[in-house]
Amino acid sequence: GLAGLVGSGRTELARVLFGVDERLGGSVALDGKALDVGSAADAVANGIFLVPEDRKLTGILLDLSIAQNISLPNLPAHAKRSLVSTSAELATAEKQKKDLGIKAPSVLTRTGTLSGGNQQKVVLAKWLAMNPKVMILDEPTRGIDIGAKAEIYGLMRSLADAGVAVLMISSDMEEVIGVSDRIAVMHEGQISGILDRDDFSQENVLLLAVGKKPKLVQAAGGAQ
Repeated sequence: GLAGLVGSGRTELARVLFGVDERLGGSVALDGKALDVGSAADAVANGIFLVPEDRKLTGILLDLSIAQNISLPNLPAHAKRSLVSTSAELATAEKQKKDLGIKAPSVLTRTGTLSGGNQQKVVLAKWLAMNPKVMILDEPTRGIDIGAKAEIYGLMRSLADAGVAVLMISSDMEEVIGVSDRIAVMHEGQISGILDRDDFSQENVLLLAVGKKPKLVQAAGGAQ
């Protein structure tokens, strides 16, 4: 999980990792190899995908169908002789609709008519169809109902269990603590600390968020 106060740089970090914002310093590595991620195309080629904070603005095209949204990032895989194969597009979409439980009459349904939770599943589906190595989710449960939240939590856990690196950004403290294996906290554009599960608490997250030292279990034990 990635936590921090508003303006701490969480979304900016996600956008840099996905290649849509310029990296001013530091480096990016995946599987021990340095990556030059200068664009979203570079990120996608390396299996790094972003579920953005504003799904309606930058995550999906509301006027397109579910199938079109899912196939759009990976048209070559759904094309024959440079033309999009409708049958391939529909097959991928049907699989993702079933796997993610997207509630819609069909994969030809216009995405803008779906509920917030189902729209978010479409955003996830287009990347899951491309076998991600890293999934960055910026406020993935904002504006969706409790049932859809539980499904997305389960999906994130399944991805992590399958070896996919999952970075969830959330302003919901209980969500970050409840879902994460580790929590990185940002303060003024930098990671001020990383908490292991034994040190999870709202107090520790808030301390790091304002640039102070957390109260660690190991440190407390060593002081005795």
